[in-house]
Amino acid sequence: MKKTALLIDGGWFCRILAKSLNLHWPTARQVVDNALSILAPDEELFRIFYYDCHPYGGTIKNPVDGNETDYSATPAFSGRTKFIKELGQMNGVALRLGELKVRGWDFANAYTQSLSKTPRAPSAKEVYPNFEQKGVDMRIGIDVATLSLKRTSDRVILFSGDTDMIPAMKLARREGLQVYIVEMPVWKNAMSRQMIEDSDGVRILTPTA
Repeated sequence: MKKTALLIDGGWFCRILAKSLNLHWPTARQVVDNALSILAPDEELFRIFYYDCHPYGGTIKNPVDGNETDYSATPAFSGRTKFIKELGQMNGVALRLGELKVRGWDFANAYTQSLSKTPRAPSAKEVYPNFEQKGVDMRIGIDVATLSLKRTSDRVILFSGDTDMIPAMKLARREGLQVYIVEMPVWKNAMSRQMIEDSDGVRILTPTA
């Protein structure tokens, strides 16, 4: 049996899982069950590493009308907080959490498209904060390197479409680990050619509820 670690880029996996199952957001159980379904008969789970951020809980002032939004009081905050807590309490799951920070403001697509016809200032509803994850990619890379150098697993299955993972994938393979990446039907053929070339194979996951 090959001891196998599953490394999940939570934002990437959950968005595609939700789209595949026509959900707003998957449950912790759906995430774990779908991830485990990728294991081959000759593979034994070492651990599921789940990478994400706590939801943003600060207060932001809209630059157009000055109204403030307390994100800790929103349904999205409570829902994601519950999701992270449930996931962290599941057997065999290790959470690796970065930070979610605000990096300025973006314009809604409808507003930017309208500028070619009628230049105007945006309304308060046409701007939204740009949230950026910090420390997630770094944590994935560190865990891949640790698994490789300590040889605590034989295989790594990576749930991510981020090409920033390629240096870590190359290190793991140089150290003798097998590295597989995951595609799902709604993401089929969207995986980077370079990620495919720098892996030992692609696993196709068909999500189930």
